Amino acid sequence: MNKIPDIKPGDLVKVYTKIIEGDKERLAPFQGVVIKVKGSDIAKTFTVRKVSAGIGIERIFPIHSPMIARIEVKKKGKVRRAKLTYLRQRKGRRMKIREAGFPAAAQEKPGEEAQPASDAEEKTGEGTPGSETVEKV
Repeated sequence: MNKIPDIKPGDLVKVYTKIIEGDKERLAPFQGVVIKVKGSDIAKTFTVRKVSAGIGIERIFPIHSPMIARIEVKKKGKVRRAKLTYLRQRKGRRMKIREAGFPAAAQEKPGEEAQPASDAEEKTGEGTPGSETVEKV
């Protein structure tokens, strides 16, 4: 493995492991949430948890293992714990982790720009100074 990404608890990762069957070799992806990072330097490991068919599956990967072809970080999670073992008791939506970056309310849809309230008032010609108007598009 060439480049090791910065993996932290709460990240959604896809780990591609090499599986050797006879004389053939294939890659098997394992996608889940990092719930624990342990150790340092060459002995560093990370635990990935996913739920498949209603059953929780956890795998521990040594970060420097030659059996790992690559690691993709799909989403960066925003968590306040170093170990997310409490996710083992959670199901469904309660297991969801917030994405790092801006809060959900401040995020805009792609291609849209924020308009100040004064611009909206000028277009409609309605409203008094200090009041907000809402336009339907």
